Amino acid sequence: MKAKIKEKQVKMGVIPVAKRYVFLSALLVLTFVLTGGAALGAHYDMPRGQYFTLLDENNNVIHQTGTKVYKGDEYIAADNSRYKVIDIDGTTARCAYQGQEKMPALDFSTRKNAWVFGGSRLAPVQANKKPTIALYHTHSDESYVAGDGAESVNGKGGIYDIGQTLSNRLQQLGFNVQYNRNNHNPHDVNAYSRSRKTAASLLKQQPDVILDIHRDAVPASQYQTEVAGKEVTKVKLVVGNQNPNMKTNLEFAKRIKAAMDNKAPGLSNGIFIGKGDYNQDLSPRAMLIEVGAHTNQKSDAKEGVTVFADTLPGLMGMNTVNANNAPAAKPLTGQSQGAGTTILIILVVVAAAAGGFYLLNRGSTSK
Repeated sequence: MKAKIKEKQVKMGVIPVAKRYVFLSALLVLTFVLTGGAALGAHYDMPRGQYFTLLDENNNVIHQTGTKVYKGDEYIAADNSRYKVIDIDGTTARCAYQGQEKMPALDFSTRKNAWVFGGSRLAPVQANKKPTIALYHTHSDESYVAGDGAESVNGKGGIYDIGQTLSNRLQQLGFNVQYNRNNHNPHDVNAYSRSRKTAASLLKQQPDVILDIHRDAVPASQYQTEVAGKEVTKVKLVVGNQNPNMKTNLEFAKRIKAAMDNKAPGLSNGIFIGKGDYNQDLSPRAMLIEVGAHTNQKSDAKEGVTVFADTLPGLMGMNTVNANNAPAAKPLTGQSQGAGTTILIILVVVAAAAGGFYLLNRGSTSK
């Protein structure tokens, strides 16, 4: 009797509700993962006035950051010492020394600084083409008290002045620059979701590097330094550890740091490897940089990001002797197409799933 009722329901177009929910749930989960949504919840900044302090086994301060720190996060210090967070006590992160990080050796006397990612070598240059660097800001409100009058400015904060300074200097050095000034406020956990659309749109132009420009929220001493006789702020690199490009992002960060250490000793504030993806799953050459803190002079941050720009031509295979007139070129774009590939996969999966759902309904309603 029950079998006859079920057969009649199918012929009448009544599909078991559970079957539909399982199908749609699987589709939603797959799309969520492919779009990088699974890691967005990790992008927390500390409340205003609070920050994390990282301590080594001897209670020495090795780093401070306004980003929420989790057990398992890592930090490669300016001297290339690597630490891992093993315990959290309030806003104190206790770390264990992991050894000296092996940094890549870069030869700035030639144009052979090929990048090695995942075992595949990318040629550093193509004749008569300039490298392209894309810039944007996830946290559009970030500002500098000494220069902007506040640490946060609703609308477009002082961080845009840092972005413009970087853009101007990169262009002077011979780069093509794509600078997107989209406003992604408010400064909340969903900011990276909003800026993801901006990053994806920038990556359609296949830039060689894409930088998300920030400033930190810690005491000024954490970033204040002097490079070549100038007062500047240090620059920190941030790598998300929850994305499939993590290893290549970290390799890229290490190469940037090696270039900074070679061309501007003292400029680097290390590499923080923290929970999250920071939209770096879109490209192996996506990087988040922190240019000083809100407590530093904005003028010093401008100087710092200018010096940072000066370290990039050699890394990109450009002629560092005469960067303004060199026939700069871009690396091969094979691995820069990660965003396009991800979007294509999403569209194919959604289309296939939609088609399957249609056929499932159509089949159930046929007589």
